[in-house]
Amino acid sequence: MGNRKVNSILNNVLKKVSPLKEENAQIKVLLENFVSKIESRIGERKIRAEIFVGGSFAKDTMIKKDSYDIDLFFRFSEDGNLSNLTHDLLEGICDFEMVHGSRDYFKVKVKDYVYFEIVPVKKVNNPKDADNITDLSYSHVKYINKKIKDKKILDEIRLAKAFCYATGCYGAESYISGFSGYSLELLVYYYGGFVKFLKGMIKASKGKKKIIIDIEK
Repeated sequence: MGNRKVNSILNNVLKKVSPLKEENAQIKVLLENFVSKIESRIGERKIRAEIFVGGSFAKDTMIKKDSYDIDLFFRFSEDGNLSNLTHDLLEGICDFEMVHGSRDYFKVKVKDYVYFEIVPVKKVNNPKDADNITDLSYSHVKYINKKIKDKKILDEIRLAKAFCYATGCYGAESYISGFSGYSLELLVYYYGGFVKFLKGMIKASKGKKKIIIDIEK
């Protein structure tokens, strides 16, 4: 199959897997309203915390799905049980479900097809100070937004995520053992595109030696 044919197929796929502008706009409004309420409560209670949007939505690499899980991080400078602090901030503002994990987080349904996943994290300036892997999420968002300005690469990342989602290997959860969204973003950026990423993975699977990827050298 020639490059022109491949590019034509991928362009058609990209149109199908990219969220509609109306969906993005609506999610943005829902986020702004929700964050405003939480920030008011944070101010009233004089809690040292800030909120940031993470995940694919924040990095403009989200793919179209029947429902969207938007990552929202409560970044605390406070000591104590961060999950309990988050629970107290949410209580009375919205209905939520607690999800147990390495650090408990919360799921909020804000529309039929939009969910916020509220993740409490510790504010750290040095990765070595992190108590939990989620404490590094702020750095992940900051790094990708700093590194990737090219819309073409963002679209290539979207293709990689859609491909892995369709083949059941999107997600670093233990029951999936696949690629996390962040790892796909880094890998597609490193290889320079979706097809090049696939070729790199095929080569890696056939090789006997580990491939070390160090973007910052």
